[in-house]
Amino acid sequence: SLGTQKYCMQLSKIYGIEQSYVLVPVPAAAEHIKGLIHMRGYLAPVYNLREKLLIDEPSLSEQKQLLISETHDIFFGFEVDDVLGIQTVSETDVMEIPIVVKSDETDYLESVIRVPSADGTASEIILCISVDHIMSEVDFENIKRSLEESGNEEEEMIR
Repeated sequence: SLGTQKYCMQLSKIYGIEQSYVLVPVPAAAEHIKGLIHMRGYLAPVYNLREKLLIDEPSLSEQKQLLISETHDIFFGFEVDDVLGIQTVSETDVMEIPIVVKSDETDYLESVIRVPSADGTASEIILCISVDHIMSEVDFENIKRSLEESGNEEEEMIR
């Protein structure tokens, strides 16, 4: 969740959930990159989903969590307010993004899913985010190149 809105990502794209991490802010980083974390021997950018999705309402949680994913050969942390759990959804409850909301700016939306509400009396609509399309190909390549350069500099500094 981010604020009061629920979102989802395909479980096959999630490698883990980090509840405790040290974020190093990176001034003038690529759009929506909040900073870097050192995780399992890798430098991983932390992506600011709140900023991407234009959510300006306050977080309902003091403790943020990171959904760890890999796309375009880059490990990413996607910062969220709360991970609500894993839910199996039938194919009949997965719908395409309506044509009226499809655009270059909403390319990150993979599908819309319908799940029973918490009280079971109705259905909730949840937007499914595609980690593979959260940024443009050019942005992914620029970040990958920057991380590779950072990795080379780190090796030289250690020697």
